[in-house]
Amino acid sequence: MAWLKSKNVKDNLWAFALLLPTLVPLVVFWIYPLTKSLQISFTDWNYISPTYNYVMMENYTNLFSDAFFAKVLMNTIVFTFFTVVPPILIGLYVATKLSKIKTLRNFFLASTFSSWMAPTVVVSMVWVGIFDRDSGIVNTLLKGIGLEPIEWLGGRTTAMIVVIVVTIWQYVGLAILLLTSSLAKLDPEVEKANALDGGKGLRKLLKITLPAISPILVFLFIFFTLNSLKAYDQIYIITQGGPSGATSTILYYFYVLAFEWFETGPASALAIIFLVLCLLISALNYILSKFLFRR
Repeated sequence: MAWLKSKNVKDNLWAFALLLPTLVPLVVFWIYPLTKSLQISFTDWNYISPTYNYVMMENYTNLFSDAFFAKVLMNTIVFTFFTVVPPILIGLYVATKLSKIKTLRNFFLASTFSSWMAPTVVVSMVWVGIFDRDSGIVNTLLKGIGLEPIEWLGGRTTAMIVVIVVTIWQYVGLAILLLTSSLAKLDPEVEKANALDGGKGLRKLLKITLPAISPILVFLFIFFTLNSLKAYDQIYIITQGGPSGATSTILYYFYVLAFEWFETGPASALAIIFLVLCLLISALNYILSKFLFRR
């Protein structure tokens, strides 16, 4: 046991002991559920029966041959794209304007950031009222200018637009806050030197501003992407995945499979596919962001 007296071994054991309190919840709440989900994805378990049979890859092949799964996957990609890019572009535009003013800037930042702090369920319920066909503000304005009211939550295209608008409204507050803070840290001497060289407008944006705030942009791209991929609350409150699955995303479909139809095996397979999709999109997002915003 002389090796236990070694200083390096003692240091490693001490380091492991310090990490143990964080490793235990990681194993219990992440690694074990993940491995259990992977196991269940190869079964026909229905969530209620105490027994199940292994069907191997059948759940995965059934999903990939399911037309509704293809529709849900496309909905997820469309929803993610239109809720990641627009809020960052809007946030960058507003942040550039706010960075030039001093009076009431903190008030505007606090006001916009409140959209991110508000609970998604509450926000979604408010927006359902705003887009209500009979008494909603949007249709009231349309009637006021002589247009026919629109069934916003009943149309396949308009329902997705509503869910996207609600999500963008929530994301913009965080984007404005972080980008305004990042722009405030730009070196004024660099900006002066760039101005002397004739760097203004688009050239300044591409050569000075975007490279300087690229870490925040990369963070927002990845963070918004992951949040949009796992969006559920606003979809459930506003459209319940309808009409006819027009706003159903992978996570919402997982909920239906697991807790409405009790098809736990296919639901677990869908969860594993969803995890792989998140990893792939996040990696691609990171690579593209680093390429686009490299210094």
